[in-house]
Amino acid sequence: MKQFLIWDDFATYRGDGFSTQRHSHFYIQISLPDSGYVELRTFGGDWKKYHAVCIPSGVSHEMRSAEGNLTLLYLDPLTTGYHLFRDRSLTANHSAFEVGDLFTETIKHRIQEILNLSNTNVRSLLLEIINKDFVYPTNRIMDVRIQKSIQNVEIENFSLQRLALEASLSAERFRHLFRAETGVPFSVYRLWLKTKKAVDYLANHPHLLDAAHEGGFADQSHFTRIFRRSFGVGPSDFTKKKEPFSAIFFSR
Repeated sequence: MKQFLIWDDFATYRGDGFSTQRHSHFYIQISLPDSGYVELRTFGGDWKKYHAVCIPSGVSHEMRSAEGNLTLLYLDPLTTGYHLFRDRSLTANHSAFEVGDLFTETIKHRIQEILNLSNTNVRSLLLEIINKDFVYPTNRIMDVRIQKSIQNVEIENFSLQRLALEASLSAERFRHLFRAETGVPFSVYRLWLKTKKAVDYLANHPHLLDAAHEGGFADQSHFTRIFRRSFGVGPSDFTKKKEPFSAIFFSR
């Protein structure tokens, strides 16, 4: 059984190891094989083995199927993953890096136990582990204007011009400030919001064309390209459910 648990700012995968095509995604991804290694190749690099690996937001990569089961944690880099492993990410020059020393066998086993619950408590229990052990205190606070722009955001109102006006900044200055404060380009975040809205629609509606329109994409092929680029697989792999598969969506 392959199972995804999905919240607005956090998601998990638990199931068989699998391979992906080259892709990059908005979320920070932490890959935790039950045993052995997970193999990863970033852009222009060689295949490397990791006991556990963190892939920062926007890093292009391929993944080879791990033997046995695999746990994936996905964190929003603007909220639940803000400043996660910041020093290591800077040292790795914003590429994938090993975190096996932090995700010990004991912690991985605890994460697996939590995921078996498959209920609304999973998010808080997993984030408690991450916030307790891996997020270190920082004096840096996100600019209040950027904080305001991403709170309770709706894609229909998330335009550069509108948010820049509300922040009393020029569009160019707002774009620069957004990236400086979040580490994510404004255009990338807006595209993710569109993708997420379409994916949320797919939770209860299997029609890709309708999902594409719901997310504001020009057509189904555009949505499929962005989905594949974001996740390494196509949306039909989820909707057709050719193998035992479960996706549970929770509201915060």
